[in-house]
Amino acid sequence: MKAREHMLNKAAKTAKGRERVRALLEHAIDVFIDSGFEGASVDRIVRMAGGSKSTIYHSFGSKKGLFLATLEMMADDLYEACIADYQPGRTLLEDLHAFGGTFLRGILAPRSIALMRLVYAQASRVPEVGAWFYQGGIEASYLGFAKVLENHIDAPLKELEEVAALFLEALRGRLFQKALCLPEGAVREEEIEADLALGIDFVSAYIREKYAGRLFDAASAHQAH
Repeated sequence: MKAREHMLNKAAKTAKGRERVRALLEHAIDVFIDSGFEGASVDRIVRMAGGSKSTIYHSFGSKKGLFLATLEMMADDLYEACIADYQPGRTLLEDLHAFGGTFLRGILAPRSIALMRLVYAQASRVPEVGAWFYQGGIEASYLGFAKVLENHIDAPLKELEEVAALFLEALRGRLFQKALCLPEGAVREEEIEADLALGIDFVSAYIREKYAGRLFDAASAHQAH
């Protein structure tokens, strides 16, 4: 499975340049999380990361552009983590567990949760933030997993995106809301495994019913996870 191009590869042509951009965005994330979007200071980001304000404005256009770049980097990092251990020939259930587990742990990471709070807070004030995150983050995750499902289900990619959305949104449920709404409510590993198992059971049952006769590895869809 081919990964989409990481935004760092588009932002800089050399490895050293990509390292500098990543360091800048990592510091920017910390400042945005600590101070919020409105309170975040480009001056503070420059003091932490080095460089100059003119470089930031030349590269990202504005503080909003810088914030969107941090979201793109986080989304790309999660996407790449989900496909890093991709192995051709795995069963449907194995791919559900591998991709779903990485996805769920990724969105539940404290830094991801903190950034999501900012996204939701800014979506109504800065429509470009919500639009980019939905298209470049959420919809991109559907497409990424739909490409995995192509190995298991004989159906058009657009239709498989709907199946992928069903699975990923089943995972982005109880625990995500708990982490989002209760800052001190730590999510335990056993909770993650339990919700992952429920999500797999739910979507695999849906797939068996909807795509009976169109599964490339039909036997694996009936195996107990």
